[in-house]
Amino acid sequence: MFDALIDFLKDYGYWGMGLLSFLSGSVLPISSEILLVFFLNLGLSAVWLTVVATVGNTFGGISCFLLGYLTNKKTVQKVFRISDRRMKRADIMIQKYGYWTAALSFVPAIGEVLLVVLGIMRVDKYKVILVMALGKLVRYAFIAASYYGLSTLF
Repeated sequence: MFDALIDFLKDYGYWGMGLLSFLSGSVLPISSEILLVFFLNLGLSAVWLTVVATVGNTFGGISCFLLGYLTNKKTVQKVFRISDRRMKRADIMIQKYGYWTAALSFVPAIGEVLLVVLGIMRVDKYKVILVMALGKLVRYAFIAASYYGLSTLF
C-alpha cells in the first residue's frame, strides 16, 4: 500500500500535492509539510509547490470554516470529539484576537478547531480566508526555503 501511495505522488506531482494539501487542511490528519518535502525531493519547483500547497490547504481550511458556519458548537464537539477544554480555549483566543486567529490555522491539532470555531462565531469569512491563506503561505514558503537552506535566499 505504501508503494502505491508513493507511485500516486510521483505520477500526479502538483495535482497530488494540491489534493493532499486540501485533505490535510480539512479534518483529516495528514501532514502536508512532509509531503511538501517529498515533492521537493522529486525535483518539482519549490515556488509552484508552495503555491499549490497553499491553495489546496486553504480550501481545506475553508471546509473547516464552513463546517462551523453550517452547524453548531455541540454538534461539532460530539462528531469530532473535541473536548470542552479545547473548544473553550479556541473560543477565548478568537474573542481576544478575532479573525487574526486564522493565521494559526496551520498549527497541528488546534488549527482546524480554530477554523471551525471561527465559523460557529460567524467571523467575517473574507478576512478569515485572507489571513488563513497568508499564514499557510508563510509556513510553506518557510519549509521550502529551509529545504534549500535559508542562506541560498540571501
